[in-house]
Amino acid sequence: MSGFSSEWLGLREPVDHAARSEEVISALRHYFLNDWKLVIADIGSGTGSTIRALRPVIGQDLTWHLIDHDDSLLAEARKHAEGDRVMFTESDLSQRLDAIFKPAPDLITTSAFLDLVSHDWLEKFVREVTIREIPFYAALSYDGRTSCNPPNDIDREILSAFNKHQQTDKGFGPALGPDAADTAIELFETAGYIVCKSKSDWKAGADHNEFQRQLLSGWREAAIEILPDSRQVFDLWLDERLALIDENENSVLVGHKDFLAVPKDR
Repeated sequence: MSGFSSEWLGLREPVDHAARSEEVISALRHYFLNDWKLVIADIGSGTGSTIRALRPVIGQDLTWHLIDHDDSLLAEARKHAEGDRVMFTESDLSQRLDAIFKPAPDLITTSAFLDLVSHDWLEKFVREVTIREIPFYAALSYDGRTSCNPPNDIDREILSAFNKHQQTDKGFGPALGPDAADTAIELFETAGYIVCKSKSDWKAGADHNEFQRQLLSGWREAAIEILPDSRQVFDLWLDERLALIDENENSVLVGHKDFLAVPKDR
């Protein structure tokens, strides 16, 4: 399974939080309006960013269950969990899903995770969730829309290669990448769930220069894996982008989608 460093997750957290769809969060609040105590399982939890995103907007008595394959990220999550009721489980969800349902959750959440999984894995996951009639909130699934400003002649080539890389195996089989959110929404609707969905785009400018540097460097590395003969072109592209960032003249938009899927009977 593809891993992420705590440093990268820390850089992206403020961008993530700003991008989350208020419309979908409002639907989540409304759905649980009459529920005073909730157990929430957060899959691919990383350092616990979902707790910090939802803590100010959900007033219920919450017990969190953070599930991740990386014990170092869970250790980092423990440092930030003071004052919260949190359980931690290290589990490789590419192999087994049972950790998600013990204890039984009232809600399952995830952030920036679905684009890593395969169609087969997602089908199995949706089946297990809908059989139990559990609501599911997914934030920040990458949807393939990307742009840099000012535009560059190489942007389209490098971002096309990056999108192809997003569909390589991230530990769950061939990843859905940019198709993940739409595929998940279709699967939940086919299972009889009602879905609220909205865009949740990253928008990063001069206030997030180090985030941009790391993001664009990652795009370059991924693109070179797909098109190794274009390394020199992609290196030049990155040098030009980094120079713009140093001058506070670069900005980036990365398309994401949020959705809340709930059983029809509620």
